Amino acid sequence: MALLYLPLYLVLIGFLSVFLWIPAFFLGIFLLVREKGSRLVLGILYGLWAPALALVLLLPRAEEAMGIKLRDWLHSLPVYVWALLSILLLVAIARYALKYFSKSWVRLCLKLGCALTVLAVLTVGTFYLGLTGAPEEEGTWQGEAVVMRKFTWMETTYSYYRYNGPFLLGEYLGWSEEPWSLEES
Repeated sequence: MALLYLPLYLVLIGFLSVFLWIPAFFLGIFLLVREKGSRLVLGILYGLWAPALALVLLLPRAEEAMGIKLRDWLHSLPVYVWALLSILLLVAIARYALKYFSKSWVRLCLKLGCALTVLAVLTVGTFYLGLTGAPEEEGTWQGEAVVMRKFTWMETTYSYYRYNGPFLLGEYLGWSEEPWSLEES
């Protein structure tokens, strides 16, 4: 019976492990400064990770400020890149920290912390994509190219936009509760 709650416990532990990111990234900066052997790898990973995080956080605000709607893959791709770079960065920090520290209890804490922070990245990334992602499908409605976006929360609804290329959504046409059953307004 307790195994039924395992996914819930993993999600809860994943969200609580987010608080380990701050000490992990400060440890990475400490190692970047102190350990000459880690500078190249950690420097490159930090240099790629920071713009990816900025893109994830600022893309919706920029989209709103410019008054445009981007396609779903333009929102999802930066999240995937951020998650991959975060995992690589956390594993690299743990690897160099294990070389730097010699006490066995510190090494055990680093290994456990690395596993928890990777779980946190996967949990938060999946949750973010679940809230912001909207699968899209291109099709034709009344002889016009249309993009249908599927939104699911309590009920599934479908929003329709004119096709405006692979990067932008066009004019909003309406919504429905059934796929491809847009009523003319």
